[in-house]
Amino acid sequence: MALLMRFVGIDVSKDWLDVWTDGWKATERFANDAAGWSALIARLEAFGPTCATAVAFEATGGYQNGLRRALGEADFIVHTANPARVRLYARSLGRNAKNDRLDARLIARYAQVAELRPEVFDPQRERLAELVMHRRRLVDERTAIRNQNHMTRDPKLRSQNTRRLTLIERQIAQSEAMIASVVGGDGAMQVKMARMKTLKGIKDVTATTLLALLPELGALNRREIACLVGLAPFDHDSGKLKGKRAIAGGRAPVRTALYMAARAAALSNSPLREYYQRLISAGKTPKVATVALMRKMLVTLNAMMRNQEPWKHAPAIT
Repeated sequence: MALLMRFVGIDVSKDWLDVWTDGWKATERFANDAAGWSALIARLEAFGPTCATAVAFEATGGYQNGLRRALGEADFIVHTANPARVRLYARSLGRNAKNDRLDARLIARYAQVAELRPEVFDPQRERLAELVMHRRRLVDERTAIRNQNHMTRDPKLRSQNTRRLTLIERQIAQSEAMIASVVGGDGAMQVKMARMKTLKGIKDVTATTLLALLPELGALNRREIACLVGLAPFDHDSGKLKGKRAIAGGRAPVRTALYMAARAAALSNSPLREYYQRLISAGKTPKVATVALMRKMLVTLNAMMRNQEPWKHAPAIT
């Protein structure tokens, strides 16, 4: 017997989960806590083994994390949807009204037509992702305070900023130690990280960012992985108009990490530097050449992870 696919839409808030799916007469509400997650899972499991259930909800700045973890542990198919795309989908349907009940129904419908990829639940990777994003926020805060200090004239304020910087530096070091501990405690992560670092320009920060925030690496083709990260140039043509290609969307933290790696690779003694220089010699601007190098490095990493091989230009280990 073929399994039926049932799509469930959940509007997530700090305290509540508004849930809708076909077959229910109305939207149901559950608490956004452990008891509520358990009650929701029991309710969904009542559909029985002949019905595969796909649960979709929007990213809500972290309020969805506990629910996502509970559903993943219960082996449900889980999708985290981009809120902007869900809203654009609503507008395409002419739906201007917005409330929690309507949003839950809309999310379920969006998941049904958008062909979202199921997320793979991995507790170790989830932990690593949390640490990587925490470190990123600390680094951004450090940069902001350093920039502020250049404009600050009051000695007392400068002293306060100096103390804050000292604390942030210590917290960054602690975060990096925790990241190293998570990776060091997982053999598969260690192998993947070592393989990534054979590519010129890839260091610990970039490798851990890719491990944490791009689990699809090695599982997609070159075009799909470039689109997912936001490094694929999209057409902008209409009739006789041939518009300028440009990248858009994607995962900004991954792009930031790849940008730093690409700048290092462009200055290295490697085929990647030669590729970058050829683009510059062909008249490309440094910005365009860097983005092209980022994409080349991403595609190369994708092939390395898929084939479980180091970079072909890496020096042999003796």
